[in-house]
Amino acid sequence: MTCLPMKCAVELTEPEKKTLQQLSLKHPHEDFRTRGLGLLELGRGRRVHEIAVELDVSDKSVYNWVHAWNDKGLCGLLSGHKGGRPRALSDALIATAIEAARAESMTLRQIALRIEQVHGQPLPCRLETLSVALRHEGFSYKRGRYSLKKSAMSRSSP
Repeated sequence: MTCLPMKCAVELTEPEKKTLQQLSLKHPHEDFRTRGLGLLELGRGRRVHEIAVELDVSDKSVYNWVHAWNDKGLCGLLSGHKGGRPRALSDALIATAIEAARAESMTLRQIALRIEQVHGQPLPCRLETLSVALRHEGFSYKRGRYSLKKSAMSRSSP
């Protein structure tokens, strides 16, 4: 690596290029995909400022990626994911929801009420968020729909 105030170059081996390319395409966190793409572009000889403008980050961020890559390799690049909003449901709230769902057949609203009773506080999120958390644990809930069966509709027709 060579880093001067306006120039920074990274020499990448073929396996490193392939690894960074996969990282830039398939990692679940956008910030890691951005880091991988930034290092690939540096390896191709592009300037830090050009990369920073294209990726909508600061020049300092690109320099930090280079230093992390040189210090710890891929592990350095993958550490420090700080993006995203904090989770609305704590592990304790999710555990209570799972326990309630396993105990008996309940609607999402009933599970939310059980969480509120156990923890003594209102549910800190919408029911859809609770549904997503339960889906991650293997449960699925569908909103009840009102619908008439065909046989009921045909009987009511004159």
